[in-house]
Order: sequence, then structure tokens, then C-alpha cells
Amino acid sequence: MRLPALHSQAPRRAALSGPAASTETALLAWAFCLITLWLVALWVGPMALDALGIALNPHGHHPLHAHGHPFADARTLLGLPNAMDVLSNLPLALAGAWGSLALPRTSWPEATHRAAQVFFAGLLLTGFGSAGYHWAPDPAGLVWDRLGMAVTFAGALSLAVAERVGQGPARHTLWVALGLAVVSATLPQLLGNVLPWAVVQFGGMALIVWAAWQQPAVDAIGIRLGALIGLYALAKALELGDAAVFHATSEAVSGHSLKHLAAACAAWPVLAALRSTRLRQNAAGSGAPRA
Repeated sequence: MRLPALHSQAPRRAALSGPAASTETALLAWAFCLITLWLVALWVGPMALDALGIALNPHGHHPLHAHGHPFADARTLLGLPNAMDVLSNLPLALAGAWGSLALPRTSWPEATHRAAQVFFAGLLLTGFGSAGYHWAPDPAGLVWDRLGMAVTFAGALSLAVAERVGQGPARHTLWVALGLAVVSATLPQLLGNVLPWAVVQFGGMALIVWAAWQQPAVDAIGIRLGALIGLYALAKALELGDAAVFHATSEAVSGHSLKHLAAACAAWPVLAALRSTRLRQNAAGSGAPRA
């Protein structure tokens, strides 16, 4: 009586392995394209910027404002320079600390857990690094700001792969993305080349967009990738519209300050999955027989 049951499972397993194999193939193709583009950007970055007539200052931005600051809002509050851009990093640090403290009490698959550790640690580092940079903006401080972002971004990419492809590919994605992002964050200061950083950012977001359209993996924890994409897009739009938002709000708040808040909100999809998992675990534990 057991043989028919075994045979009935075989086609189902084969059917399940087909989509998984195709997503892993697509992930490998993305990795190949990203690394190739990154190497091209590393090789021709400064020459390409010169050919396009794009002149970046040592901060890696377009020309500075008249007050000598790369961002629109340079107001001082109670002796704190660039106060809004500094203080708006507090939610980033809080989100990173919250996730880092809550994560050990949750049982997630190994690669997902490691990716979330990196993601929350990156948020915490970004909060402190960005606050320090905005306190006294200089090119060296921008490196520390971007290093925190690099760690966060690597964790986010690995989480997306864990959710839609699987645990094994997520492990490899984490270390490849972390290496590329960390190196790219230092290149504007070391070589004056910002293009590898752009390739990592936009190439990584393209991967998350692709992942959002795939079916969840067997051990997915339920992170809403669409919300993550939307919040990243909002943060990027606010960053690009820094001065426009500042003037539109009668200089009450700048786009860059709001960008920090939007980036902190990008932790919400992961924190929500963390809370949902803990609620399910608590419910399961409450129904267990007592000794």
C-alpha cells in the first residue's frame, strides 16, 4: 500500500523542483550581469562621468549649496549643526536596535536569520554613521555613512533571495553583496569613482523587484517585498528632491531629512514578519501540554 503513495509524490517533487531551478538560474544570471557591470564601472567610471559632463565634488554630489553644505537644510538647533539631518537618523538607529534585540527570540531559517542580523546591524550602523556625517559633512564621513548603507543593503538582498529562491542562494547572495557594497562605498573617497556604488544600489533593487514577482520559497517568513520596494523608492525620491521639498514646505523640513524617515520605515516589513512569527510561536507554545 505504500508504493503508490511514494510514486504519487514523485511528480509533485519534480514539479516543485522546476520553478526552483528556474529562479536559481535567473539569480545566477543576475549575479553575472551585476558583477560584470560593477567591473566595467570600476574600470571606466571616472572617464564615463567626464564624458557625460558630470562633475561631482569630493562628497560624490553635485556642486555644494552656497552655505558649503551638500544638503539644503543647514540650520542649527541648540548648538547642533545641520540639526534636522542629524536628528532624523534616530529612527534608523532605533529600528536597527529593535530588530537586533528581538531577533534572537525568534526561530527563523539559518540563512534568513543571518540576513536579518546583517540588515538590522546595518540600520544601526547607518543611523550612527549618517548622523556623524551630517553633523560635520566631509568626504571621509560619507564613507562611514555609506558603509552602514552597504551592510543594510546586503542584508535586504539576502532576505529577498531567502524569501523567493531559497536558503542556499541567500547565503551566497549575502557575502557577494556585502563584499561588493562595502568596497563600492569606499571607492568615491579612494578613487573618486561613484559608479560602482550606483551599480550595487540600482542592480540590487532590480533583484528585489524581480524577487517580488516570484512565488514564495518553501521556508519564506512573509516579508512584504513590495512594501520594501515602495519605501526605498520613496526614500530615493525624497533624496533627489531635497531642496524642492525644503522650499515646498516653507523650509520646515528638507527632502533629505524625510528620506531618513522613509529609510527607517523600510525596516517595517522585516519587523512585521518578526512580530508575526513570534505571535505564531507564542500561540503554538500556549497550546502545548504542560508538564
